[in-house]
Amino acid sequence: MKPVYFISDIHLGAPSLTSEFEEKRKEQLLNFLESVAQNGSRLIIVGDLFDFWYEYRYVIPKEFFWLYAKLKELTESGMPVDYVAGNHDFYLGTFFSGPLGMRVHQDGFSEVMGGKRFLVVHGDGLALRDTGYRILKRILRNKLTQAFIRWIHPDVGFGMAKAFSRKSREYTTSKDFGELDGMLLFAERKIGEGFDYVIMGHNHVPRTQQFGAGTYINLGDWLSNFTYGVFDGGVMELLKWNIEE
Repeated sequence: MKPVYFISDIHLGAPSLTSEFEEKRKEQLLNFLESVAQNGSRLIIVGDLFDFWYEYRYVIPKEFFWLYAKLKELTESGMPVDYVAGNHDFYLGTFFSGPLGMRVHQDGFSEVMGGKRFLVVHGDGLALRDTGYRILKRILRNKLTQAFIRWIHPDVGFGMAKAFSRKSREYTTSKDFGELDGMLLFAERKIGEGFDYVIMGHNHVPRTQQFGAGTYINLGDWLSNFTYGVFDGGVMELLKWNIEE
């Protein structure tokens, strides 16, 4: 089979980045997607493609038109593209699954690929000492909360949410959750249930961890690591994109 590509935590539009670095990331992400188009059979985005995403009924951010066009190009070519919701994807409505033809997974998914059992989740809410976030996630994903946000003008709503997203990202990357990593424990348990691969993102730390016959892979991020995963039908690898090319 042609390779399946996995990528996570790009955080496009992160306000703390310089415009020069953001342009460099845009260029390299397009190069990556073109490589996927030429060499791959499928693309799986494991959450937090944007630093903030909220989908109004008739409004989407115009600054990412270049990305929408590229994703549409992939799906129109017949390539499946999956999008797993992350903690910065506050509301994935019908835009990605409708006009862009992608498959959206609000809570991750499991699937057999190349004879291997995969579990793909973003990983948010699994940390052992992160009860506060789990409560906040329920609030943000609540239909009443999302209905309330729709009443706020997008210029105001996006501004407020970007500020919140920045704080959330800083919190995720800086907090010490203790020696026992809930994401690792979750992965070990799921591998014990029969999964060959458990794929996550969220904590921005690229990692490959073997548990018996199964493997946990954290995809890292595209803020500093520029890592991604490739499954060739037999083995899943964690690789680094060369942004200097």
